[in-house]
Parts: sequence; C-alpha cells; structure tokens
Amino acid sequence: MILAAFVLTFFLRGGETPLAQALAEAGIAQPVNEHAPLYTGAAWSPAAEADGFAKALENDRFALFVRPDNTQIALVNKQTGYRWTSNPTQEQLAKQTVKGLPLANLQSPFVLTYVTTSGRDQTIRKTVNSIDKKLTVSMIKNDTGLQVTYGYPDLGLGLAIQYELTPSGLKVRVPTDGIKEEKEFVVFELDLLPYFGAAEPGEDGYIFVPDGPGGIVKFDANRSNISKGYLHQVYGLEPTNINNFTKSGERREDISYPVYGVKKGDEAYVAVLTKGAATARIAAMPPGKNSSLYNAYSNQIYREDYLYFRSLKSVPIKQVQKERLDTDREVEFRFISGKDAGYVGMANAYRDYLTETDGIGKQLAPVQHVPLYLKILGGSITEAYNKVKYIPATTFAQATEIVKDMQERGVANMEVVYFGWQNMGGFNMDKKFPIESSLGGTSGAKKFIDEMKSRDIPVSFYDNFIWLNKDNTSLSPKTSGIRGVEGITFVDPDGWFLSKPARTVDMAYDEIQKLKEIGVSGLQFDWVGEMLFNDYDPGAIATRQDTIDIYQGLLKYTRETLGRASVWRGNAYSLANLTNIDYFPYDSSYDFLVDETVPFYPIVVHGFVPYKFQDGNLRNDVKPEFLKAIEYGAMPAYYLTYDEARKMKFTWDALVSSQYAKWADRIGAEYKEFDKLAKLYNQKIVNHEKLSENVFATTYEDGTRVVVDYNKETFAVEGGGGA
Repeated sequence: MILAAFVLTFFLRGGETPLAQALAEAGIAQPVNEHAPLYTGAAWSPAAEADGFAKALENDRFALFVRPDNTQIALVNKQTGYRWTSNPTQEQLAKQTVKGLPLANLQSPFVLTYVTTSGRDQTIRKTVNSIDKKLTVSMIKNDTGLQVTYGYPDLGLGLAIQYELTPSGLKVRVPTDGIKEEKEFVVFELDLLPYFGAAEPGEDGYIFVPDGPGGIVKFDANRSNISKGYLHQVYGLEPTNINNFTKSGERREDISYPVYGVKKGDEAYVAVLTKGAATARIAAMPPGKNSSLYNAYSNQIYREDYLYFRSLKSVPIKQVQKERLDTDREVEFRFISGKDAGYVGMANAYRDYLTETDGIGKQLAPVQHVPLYLKILGGSITEAYNKVKYIPATTFAQATEIVKDMQERGVANMEVVYFGWQNMGGFNMDKKFPIESSLGGTSGAKKFIDEMKSRDIPVSFYDNFIWLNKDNTSLSPKTSGIRGVEGITFVDPDGWFLSKPARTVDMAYDEIQKLKEIGVSGLQFDWVGEMLFNDYDPGAIATRQDTIDIYQGLLKYTRETLGRASVWRGNAYSLANLTNIDYFPYDSSYDFLVDETVPFYPIVVHGFVPYKFQDGNLRNDVKPEFLKAIEYGAMPAYYLTYDEARKMKFTWDALVSSQYAKWADRIGAEYKEFDKLAKLYNQKIVNHEKLSENVFATTYEDGTRVVVDYNKETFAVEGGGGA
C-alpha cells in the first residue's frame, strides 16, 4: 500500500461517515494527490559545445544548458549575462581535498540515498549520483521543458528530474511517477541540486536560511570552529516519531516557510519549495562539512526512520518506513539582480509567488490607528484531591470594564480574543457549552460581544481542537487519533493524543455554528498554524500535505462564516485565510552557523496579515523586545486578567504578571508609541538595512523609514507620506 496513493478513506465511502459529512458541510474538498506526468517522446541527444554544455531551453529572460556527459546544468540570466551552475567549476574542483564518493557528489545535480528492505542492515544508508559508472541516462526535450531520467540497473532504482523555465527563473521537479524501486533497494532521501550556486569562502554574499524570521550565513565569516551545518525539516519534525526527539534536545525555531536562497555579489536566487515542502528539509552547509564550499539545497524525505519497540521491556530497534511518501517534489528558483539581490529582494520575490498562487490574501485596508491585540483570560481549572475546580480570572462584565478603560486611555483600535470561556474551561472536551457560568454564562458573553460590536471591536474566542486528552473526552484515540509511522496510535505519557484532521473539522464545525449564534466574530486556533503530521492509520492514511489541505479549508470556512480566523505562529500554508497571527516568528535559534537574524518573513507578510510577537506584559527583555516589534512592523499585544495573576498560580502558570490595573498606564503609553506607525499598517516593507552596530532601518512603500537604535533604546519615524 503506497502512502498518499490513498486519500482519507472517509472520502472514498461516498460521504457516508460523520467525518466526511463534517468536511462536506464545511465545504472542504477532499485532498487530492496530483502527480505530474512524465514526458514522453523521442530521446534527445544533443551535441555539446566547446564548454561541454548544450542549450536545452530558452525564454525571454533565461537560457538553460545541460552537459550531456554528466547532466550538470547551467542557467544564464540573459539580462545580466550571469551564469548559475549546478556544480562547482573545474577550477573549484581542483582545490578540493575530498576524494571518492564525496568528490563525485560534488559533480552531480543530485545525491540519492537508498536503503535495503531485506536483511539486518535496513537502516544502513548508501548514496549514488550522476557520476556512477553503471548509470543509464536518457533525456527528453519538448515545448514544456527538459526531462532527464536516471537508472541504476544493479539496484533496481531510478528517478526523473524535470526542468522548466518560467518568467522568473527555473522550476525543478522530481515527479513521483518517475521513481522506480524494482528490487530490494528503496529511496530514502534525495538532495536536489545540492551545489547550485555554491560559493568559496571569502566571496561577497551569503546563504539565506529560514531560521525564525530569517537568517544569513555569510561567505566571509570565520568558520574555523564550526563543523555543523543547517539541516531542518520544513514545518517541524513529525511529532509522533519518538526517534525525532532522541536526536537532540536543543531549543530551536521550527521552519515556518519553505524557502532558502543564495546571494553572490549582485546576483541572487530565492528557492521556494512549491510541492512536497512539508516532507522536505532545508540544508545549508559550511566549508569543511562535505567540501571546501558553502552550499544550500533541499533534502527531500521519502521515508522516515523510527524506533520500533518489539515489546514493552525490549530495547527498541531502528527501522525504516516501508511505504514511500508518494508525492511530487518541486522547487522554483526565482532570480534577482542588482540592488534587489539580497534577503529583501528574496522576500519580495517570495511574496510575489504567494500572491500569484493565492497563497496570501489581499493587501490590507489603511487604518487611522494601529490595532491592539487584547487577549483576555476568562479563567482556568485547578485539580486537587481528585476534584476539578474552575478559577475565574476575568468575567465578561470585567472584560467590558478593561476595554472601556483602555479606550479612555487612548487605545483607539483593538481586537479581543477571549480564552478559557468554555464550561469548566474546556476540561471536558465534549461539553464546552454552555459557556462557563462563573464568567457570566452565555447571556453574559452575548452582552459583552454586543457591547464590543457597538464599539466596533471584534471578539474572537480561542480553542484547541487538535491535542485531546483521552481522560477528558469520549473520543477514542484509536478511532479519532492519528497513528505514528510504526502504526501505533500516538498517546503521550500524560494521555494526550493528536486528532485526525477530519475529526478536528468535525469538532470545530459544531462549535462555529454555536459561536455564530451569539455573535462571536472569529476563532483563534491553537496548533493549526504551527504543527503538521502524517497519519499512518491503515484505514485512513493521510500525508502532511493532506493535513495542510484540510486545515486550509477549515481556516477558509471559519473566516467566511464568522468573519475572522487567526492562528499561532502562522506557517506559510495558513496565510491565505488569516486575519491575524499571534506569536509570529521573531527570534532565532541561535545557531552558530547563522551570522545575522533578518526580518525576511515579516517583509513577506507585512501589509497583508497583521502579526504580533510576545505579549507586552510577558516579555523577557522589555525594551529590546518592544523595539524589535517596532523594527519588524508588529502590532501591540497584551495577555491580561482582571484579577491578580497569582490567583492563577496552579492553573495558568504562563501568566506571571497579567492584572490589568497594574499594566494600564504602561499599555496606554506604549500604545501611543506603536500608533506612530499607524500609516504603515497596510504597506509593504520595501527595504531593511543595518546602518551601524545595533542600529537598523526599515523602509515602507511610501518612503517612510523607521530607524531603531538598540544602543540608545529609541526609534524614530522619518519622512514618507502624510500621517
């Protein structure tokens, strides 16, 4: 059975199951695993020119060349004459100290890693490339592009790579139907164009990596003490695979957008993983890791390895997933020249891609005042002596008092998100309604919402439909929870399991109908915008891409039904249907390899989706984090209660300091500072630069420049259009 050759079994039963019915009612189309067709036709056997390359494709801006002897490629930007090559030049190769397979890999447009399905060495990985002496190669060229097909007869393995020119650059695809596994060997992973644009130490330029908001790895930095490269999975690791969490205990930022890039002098490219991104890693390697060069690429995952427990008392053994992740893989390279050749130009190019593919919504309308994101905790539960007690912290009437007071202090625009509103704070996940009586119940909630509407303040409710606790729900992990790669239903030591995406929609759909009745303006979803997973249930196999498709449908339905949909973090797949993002990535993982953190993702999103960083009352380093929000164009946010935070000591430990009365003056003063940027709310960021040590400038469409000086702990808004 091939993973993702099957979509959710629920869909294949003609809509008869409750889960399929919920998806249909929400207007969510079934995930479809589309496969790009293989090219057909006569073989193309070009004659090489003096440099060993033959022209394969050409459009108004670019020309693609291929070497018939080893299938290396070169792309020429016809406007500048710059030539990008898939592999190091002969001069660069002559400087290498590596020998054998590593040297051969340097000369190949791919590196294929495979394992065996028989014997005791199933996890031993071996690699092949296009320099292999037993390799067979054929090429087909048509009006669409160039297809190069590789075969390893002794191994029974094969793959095809398709190249197509676009108005912005080059599209590279590995169609899943071109992968052959005809003996006991199977594909494990694939490095695609691993040395495309590789650079020598000391060159003018850098690699861009999607670490947090963005990071750059400079070619001229000293790497004498760094041997570890950057290799991390897009949208985070598989949460059910215990093997992922035995590799490293490091704290790091998950990748939120499937992008990497290379800058070399006045030329650059940004690479967007357009298909198969959710099952790929992004890699950046320093000199000394695999060669004396810097290089960046996508590492395509076709199988996971995992720890298999034969019994509760036995030592686990490492195994490799049997079924291949059966999805096309595609990377689109967009080329940039001149003053745009840098991380700002890369961000603009990625935003262009999202706009062209409906991956992000329309540009926002202007506002007179910056919106403040007010999160209010209604209350939470405490458990003691086998009893569960709800502790209220902010009733609906008290929330009204907070909002009124904030408006009197000059907060002229805000949005409210209410937490802990469910009956008993949602402790019983099947009985969230009626709304918690100690807060004012449904009538109190409706009165609060109506009052907010009269003040033009939208109210969203927060909820979680993904992490469920087996002791607090009638839903069974066996039927409603996902299964890990080893086939076992995933339940963590505290009894929490992950809801199947279709089950998530089923629960959210029912709640949305009830919230709509009382006038709630939106839902803030936990986990939908920050975590993905496969589901290896034999009765309902689903890929991470299937999860994306369903979550996108849920966000779209929520926005269309209630008016607003928001998430935490805001992974790129969620952008098209969001009205705001909470805890947007703004901090780095502090990798030794990354030399500088840059606001790539904020540049992409600003002016299209409002985003917030750490809540103003929960910052670790108050002034620098406030200035970071100013520099990166974030909106102000606070997470508050009416009562003292210590009342929630054994219920909601994250709220160290939250009582509104203690923060009121600070909020009023800080809001006035944020409001100086109101005219920039709906504008694109067009430039970001480092003026001097700890001094940065962010420039917007109308020419306004925001200069942040971390040394003096000040910022200034300069020039631009009228207020």
